Amino acid sequence: MKINTYLSLASLLFVSGCTIGPDYVKPASSVPDAFHNSDSTQNDLQKGIIDKNWWESFHDPVLTQLVSKALISNYDIAISQAQMDAYLGQFDQTESYLYPHINGSMSFDQKTTQNPMANRFQQDGTFSTYAASLSMASYEIDLYGKVKRTTDAARSQLLASEYNRRSVQLTVSASVCASYVRLSSLNDQIRLAQENISASEEIEKNTRLKYKLGASSETEWLSVSAQLEASRSTLSQLQAARTAEETTLNTLLGENNKNIAVSRIEFINVPNVPAGLPSQLLTRRPDVAAAEQNLISANAKIGITKAAYFPTLSLTAMLGVQSDTLSKVFSDPTRLWQVTPVASIPIFTAGLIDAQMRIARADYNQSVALYQKTVLTALNDTDNALAQNTRSKEQVIFNQKRADALKKAFEQAQLRYKVGTYSYTDLLLVQQNWITAQQQAIISKQNVLTTTISLYKALGGGWEN
Repeated sequence: MKINTYLSLASLLFVSGCTIGPDYVKPASSVPDAFHNSDSTQNDLQKGIIDKNWWESFHDPVLTQLVSKALISNYDIAISQAQMDAYLGQFDQTESYLYPHINGSMSFDQKTTQNPMANRFQQDGTFSTYAASLSMASYEIDLYGKVKRTTDAARSQLLASEYNRRSVQLTVSASVCASYVRLSSLNDQIRLAQENISASEEIEKNTRLKYKLGASSETEWLSVSAQLEASRSTLSQLQAARTAEETTLNTLLGENNKNIAVSRIEFINVPNVPAGLPSQLLTRRPDVAAAEQNLISANAKIGITKAAYFPTLSLTAMLGVQSDTLSKVFSDPTRLWQVTPVASIPIFTAGLIDAQMRIARADYNQSVALYQKTVLTALNDTDNALAQNTRSKEQVIFNQKRADALKKAFEQAQLRYKVGTYSYTDLLLVQQNWITAQQQAIISKQNVLTTTISLYKALGGGWEN
């Protein structure tokens, strides 16, 4: 009898190797071999290699230090890490159901009986029972792979949470770099504004002197004074913007507001973008990987739901010993055992399982669309970042040449204005053009750095030669 029981259980466990539900197949996506805005379809890059410390390519030790600090102290990263730890706990919990849960117990029971016919001086009878047992909690034999599918879904959710954590890290590091560049740009614009104020003060001083000597009108002097105040107002606006940017950067660093020293923007290196970046680099993006893991999880849940159509078999068991003395519990006990299989099969659910299957398939279809959308968005983001990076590099060259030429023109105009061979109107025009050109040159350098950061982020961490 026992042999037949064990053979039956063994055959059930063998059958449990079958897994119900569709196996995962990666959806097709129309991704070209190279990006549309890449310079060439030829490349010698190693595919799938992530430049983990991509921000070091800017060759700015201060920036590197700040990014490293943010990756440790940023609160968004801490939140994503805690979320991943929670999914790890859920996965371990789900995986534990693949195995029986065994519990051990020991007990001592003492009873006293009283015989009403006995003499009142006779002592009452006392009976003791000592017992020890191992019991198996209700264990579902995985006949159709339901538990395995549940574990697969939990594993995919865990991996998706890990990719989400990496996505947060990538976003934080890119945000620190972009904020750092903006802060450096604002510092240079503030220095330019201060130079403009110094030049305006010198012009105002000369104009006031000419006005007192009768060589210029009061209107001209008042116009110069108004321009000086406008320059001071611009400086105040830039200083306010710098304070706001410092607040943003401090928040990313997980610190209270304080002054942050940054390098001058002219000393921040602009990394070279290799020609012919392969589109396979997109597979490294954490958001693409997370979307695929969510899709795998949704596919596994179809199998979990489909298993509800079929019978389930649960097993509980107990093996124990019992004795009237503690010393005989393990040496000469009374042995007890119990095995209780319980089978359950759905007979009538009023369409409940069918409805759950429709939900599972709809969730899967939604996950497919989200995955394909994520891939398409990643492709377009990268193409746009490549194009913007190329154009911004061109603008740096053009604007710097313009600024250099107008700076020389302004210096010459100042000398001619002092000796009276140049009108204030002409001088003001040259000064405004010079300030605008200098500011555009600074902003152009900011833009090329920002688009490079965006390209690194779009590629999931840059590239590696």
